[in-house]
Amino acid sequence: MSTDIPRSIPTILVVDDEPTVRRSVYRILAQWGFRVMEAETAAEAMTVLSSARDRPQLVILDVILPGTDGVTLARQIWEQWPQQRVLYMSAFPAEVLYTHGLRDLTVGFVEKPFTGEELLRKVEAALVQPMSEARASDPEIPTASGP
Repeated sequence: MSTDIPRSIPTILVVDDEPTVRRSVYRILAQWGFRVMEAETAAEAMTVLSSARDRPQLVILDVILPGTDGVTLARQIWEQWPQQRVLYMSAFPAEVLYTHGLRDLTVGFVEKPFTGEELLRKVEAALVQPMSEARASDPEIPTASGP
């Protein structure tokens, strides 16, 4: 791992409806020294973000969630916190993700199942990515650098 991650200990919110996935991601990230929060649903994620004393530097969210999908959740997050970094994850093929609104897999994305090392590489990349790039691939959300 490089040392490009911000110097303070980053907090990461993991949003996934599968408890085993959430716990696995939690363990991997906690072992590497990250502070980790968890949410099972989009509504719970918004509550955690709204009530957190220190908002997470990164939200890792499953693309397919019950109720509101992960792409819609990301848009809701960006409406309130435009600079929030997001990393998507899913085990579904690109065709299924496309129907759930994730049309550009060049965004921060980690494919399930993943190794701890794969997850950590993706987390590191998401934490150091400028926000103008993090949201540039979402055509429905204007970025700070332009439409």
